[in-house]
Amino acid sequence: MVQNKKERASGIPPAPQEVVPSHRIKIILSWQAPERIFKPRNKEFWTTVLSIALLVSVILFFAKEYFLIAVIFALIFLYYILSTQPPKDIEYKITNQGLVLSEQKYAWGLLEYFFIDQEENQEILYVNTLLNFPKRLILPLGKQDKKEVSEIMEDFLPYHKPDPSFIDKSTDWLAKTFPLDTSQEKKEE
Repeated sequence: MVQNKKERASGIPPAPQEVVPSHRIKIILSWQAPERIFKPRNKEFWTTVLSIALLVSVILFFAKEYFLIAVIFALIFLYYILSTQPPKDIEYKITNQGLVLSEQKYAWGLLEYFFIDQEENQEILYVNTLLNFPKRLILPLGKQDKKEVSEIMEDFLPYHKPDPSFIDKSTDWLAKTFPLDTSQEKKEE
């Protein structure tokens, strides 16, 4: 607001300006961590996976499902690449406007709830979204304190750890009953 010459000369203080809320991003918490969960696999694991894939491929070959055979081996190749190349570290940020994962931004209005769990001996922040893709954000916490992250996230989103679904329970049962990686069992004994 600009004062005119009469207001300045009379000594009348200027009228207060209207405060407009700031739309600047304010970083509340920031940390560095790998961009994905990583567990290197040994030769024994890959031998087992390829053996199972070959047996399934023979069955699918007789059923004339050639495309499905190609999909199985493409997925195994993708998993092999992801498990042999360690992830790079990226910066995760919790801001007043939402979450920032490297350069990707997710506004609070697009996020539903969060929970923190442990996977592969790493603390992981899971955030469900209202989007079709990605449905859930997975943020490794690295060395960041999970209690601090949880307290900040509770200011913006509700904490809700969903019950394991039938598929989650089935996968856990299969992994325990038929382990592909026996190096974990050897360490526990």
